[in-house]
Amino acid sequence: MLRVLVVEDNPLVAKFYRLSLERAGGFQVTCSEDVDSILAQVTSSSFDALVLDVSLRNCRYRGQPIDGLELAQLIRAIPAGHSLPILLATAHAMEGDRQRMMAASGANAYLEKPIYDPNLLVAKINEMTGVRR
Repeated sequence: MLRVLVVEDNPLVAKFYRLSLERAGGFQVTCSEDVDSILAQVTSSSFDALVLDVSLRNCRYRGQPIDGLELAQLIRAIPAGHSLPILLATAHAMEGDRQRMMAASGANAYLEKPIYDPNLLVAKINEMTGVRR
């Protein structure tokens, strides 16, 4: 069973992701906004993929606000985070945003919000992790 970490500041969206990934994908899902906990869990290699919101209102690192792009950079700096598949989920959908965010974060994939189709979310995780169903 794949283990997926969801970092999302909107509780309703986080719940949608969790339920979608559990029910449609059969994944084990953890939701968190605690940056120190996220980094510790990535260090221990406890996840197979990460769904990461770009605009995080509630995340802080060392007392400073941090967004999803910065968090992705911190994750990529951890040896266990080098190869962790990261899916950016964002409402930022202006021309050039995808390329800019993917380059800045080192993410593997990008989905525009709102995401209504649980199967699309599951398919993207499967694609990133190399799972064939």
